[in-house]
Amino acid sequence: MRKRVNRRKFCRSQIETIPNVPGVYEILDSEFNTIYVGKSNHVRDRLLDHLGEFKGARYFRARFMPPKAAEKVENKIIRKKKPKYNKRLW
Repeated sequence: MRKRVNRRKFCRSQIETIPNVPGVYEILDSEFNTIYVGKSNHVRDRLLDHLGEFKGARYFRARFMPPKAAEKVENKIIRKKKPKYNKRLW
C-alpha cells in the first residue's frame, strides 16, 4: 500500500514527522518546482542527510512504497520533471 506526504517545508522539524520507511521523495524550490528526486529505504534519514545540500530547496514531498516500486516511480518522475540536480539521469 502506498502512502503520500503532501508538500511540507524542507526543515528538520517537518522531516522528523514522517515515517522512516522505503519510498520516493522530491525536493522543491520556492515556486514548487522539483529540483531533486530520490529514493531510499529510509526516507526520513535520507531527507535529513540532504538538509543544506541543494541551493534553493524550500519544500519536500514523499511517497512511501516497497523498494522495487520506488525505483520505478523515481525513474518516472525524473524523466517527466527533469530536476536540475538529477541531470545525469535524464
